[in-house]
Amino acid sequence: MRKFFILGITLITCLAAHAQNFLSWQLNDRYFSVQAGAGFASYRGELKHNGSIQNEVSNLNLAIEARLWSKVSARLLVGNYAIRGHDKHAPDSSWARQRNLSFYSRNLEAALQGVFYLRSYRGDYYKRWKLDPYVALGVGFTTVNPMADLGNESYALYDIATEDASYSRLTVILPAAAGLKWKVNPYLNFITEVAFRYTFSDYLDDVSGQYPTSYPNTTAELLSNRKDEIGVVNEEAYESLTSGMPRGDHSDKDAYLFLNLKLEYYLPPGLFSKN
Repeated sequence: MRKFFILGITLITCLAAHAQNFLSWQLNDRYFSVQAGAGFASYRGELKHNGSIQNEVSNLNLAIEARLWSKVSARLLVGNYAIRGHDKHAPDSSWARQRNLSFYSRNLEAALQGVFYLRSYRGDYYKRWKLDPYVALGVGFTTVNPMADLGNESYALYDIATEDASYSRLTVILPAAAGLKWKVNPYLNFITEVAFRYTFSDYLDDVSGQYPTSYPNTTAELLSNRKDEIGVVNEEAYESLTSGMPRGDHSDKDAYLFLNLKLEYYLPPGLFSKN
């Protein structure tokens, strides 16, 4: 992540230097801003059975943004977020309820985004719009670290091999967002943002493929197949949840989203200059 952060800073700085060749002097006044925020997370995958956002604050994020053109900025962001899912929220007597899997995870993410404003820049940072809507698109990556509890112990599911497949602990994401900047004073904005992350992995929750045909130990078997923990609630499903049979749906990649609240501060001009 450190290398990605350094690369992103370098890219933004180069773009900023290039932009200064043709931007008017107004755009160079407090050209960079920093953002810090927190919010609520929700995940979308095999173990998500309701549309609610998690109740607790589960996402912390930092970003640096550089204005490139009148309606375009570049943003480098890093974040730490927690997600979870449970089959216990599936409808009673359903196949998923009989499967009875669960996970929780705390992951890191980093991304580079283009930010596209709906209104043109007004010339000086302190003359900016009181309300400034935007959308953002980009590319980045997130770690994949699903966990589950068995008894009083927590286990990293990647190490357990709960399915007849292996997967990467790192995956590419396509981060999209829509937000609104609220001017607080000449130097400060308050930001409300809804952010969506499409991932190229179906293993944020450790569920995608088939039950293994064999297990290395009892712990792996108990974490992979948990149907017996609740007894028989769906006989047909109970019989189908066995070695070599589907455990998840590999055709649909996992995703997660945030509802974020942020503060943005405009940095003094010339902060990144060589002088």
